[in-house]
Amino acid sequence: MRLPERIKGIPPYIYAEMDKAIKKAKEKGLDIINIAHGDPDLEPPVEVVEELKNSLSEKDFHKYPSYWGIIGLREKIAEWMKKRFGVDLNPEEEIMVLIGVKEGITHLFLALCDKEDYVLIPDPAYPTYRTSAIFSESIPYSIPLLKENDFLPDLNSINIDVMNKSKVIILNYPNNPTSKRADKRFFKELVDFCHKWGIYIIHDNAYSEIYENEPAPSIFEIDGAKDIGVELHSFSKIYSMQGFRIGWVSGNKDILKSLSIIKTNTDSGVFVPVQKAAIRAIEIYDEFATRIRKIYKRRRKLVKGYLDRLGWKYYDSDSTIYIWTEMDEGKNDSMKMVSDLIDKKGVMIGPGAGYGKYGEGYLRFSVTQPDERIEEAMERFVDYLKGVV
Repeated sequence: MRLPERIKGIPPYIYAEMDKAIKKAKEKGLDIINIAHGDPDLEPPVEVVEELKNSLSEKDFHKYPSYWGIIGLREKIAEWMKKRFGVDLNPEEEIMVLIGVKEGITHLFLALCDKEDYVLIPDPAYPTYRTSAIFSESIPYSIPLLKENDFLPDLNSINIDVMNKSKVIILNYPNNPTSKRADKRFFKELVDFCHKWGIYIIHDNAYSEIYENEPAPSIFEIDGAKDIGVELHSFSKIYSMQGFRIGWVSGNKDILKSLSIIKTNTDSGVFVPVQKAAIRAIEIYDEFATRIRKIYKRRRKLVKGYLDRLGWKYYDSDSTIYIWTEMDEGKNDSMKMVSDLIDKKGVMIGPGAGYGKYGEGYLRFSVTQPDERIEEAMERFVDYLKGVV
């Protein structure tokens, strides 16, 4: 069988590669603790689950949904965006419901990019960005997120020839994997830069609601952002609704029209009871989100405490569900270390190299396990570093 070149160019998904090490460790009888995945262990709100159940008894619940999402949910999203960020969105033209942010990213690249357009992709980053560019047959161009730049891209360092060929930039703040959050000053720089070069902005804001102190901004708080960009939001992280597969994209109506052409020809929208459950989630946002943030704050402090004792350097952020950590001096092969840790201790953490070239030398710890499991994993990690059998 002869596979298309674009398929052959897709690297194996980061955690699929770890499956072999996990299988081997299980065969040895090891209890696996996964503090690598961004897969929340916390249950979704009870009210959301009840709404889902109740919606299954409504008339016509099984029929095809609206491609753009039911208007009640889009109106509820518009209200939330106004309250949370102070931005005005037309629910009819500027909001579309997605089968999760991951789907939205892939389809946005198909909607915006022609063959051999350049697209600006941060490195390190969520691997889906690069693979989505490859699927669209555009050319991914890495923009490094470096410690010395506080994990923000140096936009002015990009070659002029690349800029003249660039169609899209995708960014994500608060950031996965680094946990860095961007401020409005950076977003203003980004919007001005993209207006100058005629580049569309895709801002993946999936982690906007997980923070300890000051809320993270939306790119739409910057004048002119909606003229050239869209922003994605998720129900997965703050509401633990990752298996529901629902999110949304909002912003420029022409970009959304282009996206709708892709989506109407590739999917049939989100199951209506799931959309109604999402409405209920937004309605109880204030109470539920506050409680979830406290849990993640406690867990983040727990992991950082172990890293402090080890003397390991981490990026001291209060955002996302991750801790981005420099590997100890003399250790710079993250994939090898993670595989060895699974084999010897049954603990899985995220190898920085899995997120791109500039992620090498880092590890990503996730706080998506119960406190006692995180503590056990970190104890094993300490033992591993000490060479304790």
